[in-house]
Amino acid sequence: MTDKMVLRTQQWLNQTYGGDSRFNKVAEDGQTGWSTIYGLTRALQIELGIQNTADNFGPSTQRLFVQRYPNGVQEQKSGDTATSNVYSIIQGALWCKGYSAGSDEITQHFYGGTGKAIKNLKTDMGIGGDSSVDVDIMGALLSMKQFVLLESYGGLNAIRQAQQQINGNYRDYTGIIPTDGLYGREMNTALIQVLQAIEGFTPSEATGNFGSGTKSRLKTISASNGTGDNPQWVWLATVTLVCNRIAAVIRTSWHTGLSDQVTDFQRQYGLPQNGTVDPTTWMSLLTSKGDPNRPCVACDTRFEITDARLATLKANGYQIVGRYLTEPGQSSLAPADYFKAIRPGELERITKGGMKFFPIFQEYSTKLAHFTPANGAAHAKSAREAAQRLGIPPTHIYFAVDFDATDDQVTSNILPYFRAVLANLGGGYKVGIYASRNICTRVIEAGYAGYAFVSDMSTGFSGNLGFPIPDNWVYDQFTEISGYQGQGWDLDRVAYSGKMPAVSYVKQTSAGGTTIDQGTNYDQMGPIDLIWHLEKRFDELRAQGKVGQDYVASGTTGTWVTVPTWRCMLNYLSKDYLRDGGNGSTIEWSVSAESFRKADAAILEQDATASAIIKSLDRYIGSWRQSMIDVNGESVDLPHMCVTTLGYLNGLVVPDTWTGWAGDLGSAMSNIQKAKDWNPQASIDVIAEALVGADDNYRQQGALQGLTLDKQVDGTWQTVSNTCNRDDLCCDGDAIYFADTLKNGNGSDSHLLSQTMRSYYNAPNQLSDRFKRIAWSMGASDKAAAVSAFRGVDWQQMFTCWLLTHSYDTPDSVIDAACSALAEFIF
Repeated sequence: MTDKMVLRTQQWLNQTYGGDSRFNKVAEDGQTGWSTIYGLTRALQIELGIQNTADNFGPSTQRLFVQRYPNGVQEQKSGDTATSNVYSIIQGALWCKGYSAGSDEITQHFYGGTGKAIKNLKTDMGIGGDSSVDVDIMGALLSMKQFVLLESYGGLNAIRQAQQQINGNYRDYTGIIPTDGLYGREMNTALIQVLQAIEGFTPSEATGNFGSGTKSRLKTISASNGTGDNPQWVWLATVTLVCNRIAAVIRTSWHTGLSDQVTDFQRQYGLPQNGTVDPTTWMSLLTSKGDPNRPCVACDTRFEITDARLATLKANGYQIVGRYLTEPGQSSLAPADYFKAIRPGELERITKGGMKFFPIFQEYSTKLAHFTPANGAAHAKSAREAAQRLGIPPTHIYFAVDFDATDDQVTSNILPYFRAVLANLGGGYKVGIYASRNICTRVIEAGYAGYAFVSDMSTGFSGNLGFPIPDNWVYDQFTEISGYQGQGWDLDRVAYSGKMPAVSYVKQTSAGGTTIDQGTNYDQMGPIDLIWHLEKRFDELRAQGKVGQDYVASGTTGTWVTVPTWRCMLNYLSKDYLRDGGNGSTIEWSVSAESFRKADAAILEQDATASAIIKSLDRYIGSWRQSMIDVNGESVDLPHMCVTTLGYLNGLVVPDTWTGWAGDLGSAMSNIQKAKDWNPQASIDVIAEALVGADDNYRQQGALQGLTLDKQVDGTWQTVSNTCNRDDLCCDGDAIYFADTLKNGNGSDSHLLSQTMRSYYNAPNQLSDRFKRIAWSMGASDKAAAVSAFRGVDWQQMFTCWLLTHSYDTPDSVIDAACSALAEFIF
């Protein structure tokens, strides 16, 4: 709406200064805005004789103003006829602030009408006094600061009263601040300066930055010292509680409900709840990041969580880690070269190692131009595909806004972007947001995200200071540590509210349907389809005489023997055991199963088509791999199943059971013994049943909760692992079936292996017997017979001969418990 006197101010400015090159003409629209304020500022600078004018009321303008008006601009006596354009500038600024100067024109006088307006302005500021205009008042006039309650914008009367008290009592420290009832950056800075004044700093020392000096002088306020003893401290504490929407009234002495209000604030911000305004609470009341040294259980990092880093985090009390789903250009990089993206096998390592995680999507998130509906749709698709590829179960994915978006930019760009993310994410995943407080709150209130990961560490963001933390915050990033513990990787410390659980397991990838995908988009294929394509390419290379033949010597001569494709495939799918698992492991498996077919592997990995298939297949057979999920929802570690099948097919040097279920159960015995040693009060049978055949979340089982499962022994971190888990036993039972079926199948069929796998892993009835096959292979049809058969294995011989690199002194009580636990699991 056009304001008549603002319009006349604009017209006067252009008429008076429009011909001066030092002045920029203002729009004559009757709207108060920065253009008009800048025009008034340049007009004053021209009157003060400044040649290089600017839009800001800076140090030079202030200095020259004080020189000319050491006592401020004074109201004229009624008979004084002197004129000055400075009087007109003051009148125009008053009209822009909404104060009447007592005339329908912009005059060159400073009479009672203008003087009354200045007095009213000072009353609204909270400083009172006469009608003189000193340098602080002039600076406030030539600004967009408001001195009336802006209730329609969310202003609170209690905050306005505090602002007036700050102007009245701490003006030397803060200057004139707005009294609009809004809690924003300027008031937040003023509150820190008030704190510094209370702490005894001089005005020149009170910078408004919350540094170590300010922290060192903090006083803990509570019922014991807040009743009449420290009124300024109590006043400041209640003001900050009002600003954070916890309290409604400002007081100068402790009252009954103040402890509850402080506790409520501490609860909302994830702080220790003691009901006192201690240093940690002061820092969260006055800064977005709070106390950087406060305890927390969550963190995030761009660095891969290796075994060593996992151990470090757990030793330091961290339970949850945030990791990035993707990164730009990831498809052209080897996992070892990722900058921040989750690497294959990393999430399994995190969850199996006893920690949880939350996923972050942060690509092209640092500029306003990045936030479009088209990018929102594309980012949602990329995030969903990455989460599914990595086996992340349905959870909130936190999409990042990693720049200081203003409120109008949230409306214009951020909200439409998140609307598109919500519409396109799918897959059971839900939208979370990583951003400043204001952005998180607005996106959540719009219904486009459910929970927030707050970037409170970015204290310079305008959307943090002056805004309360979102109600639906789950993670609050509050400080960064470079070179964490001297180990060369960086870590962000993150508070956790517990309002949404972190992810505790990884859901593996489906095996696929009963039909063959004969396309060429290998990245989108399930593991059995990829094996089918590798079989096909293997036979094409066989037709060229490059693969699939062994030379068998006989005396001084020899013959070439054709090796079936299914056998060669089993060998290559077992590469992590037969070639890549390390010298000791490789030797053991080569003895128990068979040697790796190096010549065939070299041809496959050099061939363009085969290598493209292998690149996608490595997701399931590489050193860092995912398990396959069958139609019954069970996990299958393909290399484990394949190498165990080879063990059952050979079984000449090492008994076949040792490469299968007996080897897994034997390794579990050491963990059973370890758990018993660390928890002497626990039942060994209960421990064994909790470990043998357990899922990945075995630590959450009631039988193991509260037990010591991680411990430093001789300076080395050791853990009770799950080495005979449900997945292992799936593979062991399946290997028995595959060894028998493949041995008796049509060996000349190129796709015998993939056909057998496809049929089996899509047949619920056959899969339901997979565990019983372990007992059946030992001639046992019930639990009692199975216990006896399992106990009949020569376990001590296996420990000394098969587990070549280990030395177990396993007592009979552990063997008995383990065998009974396996029989209990099967039947």
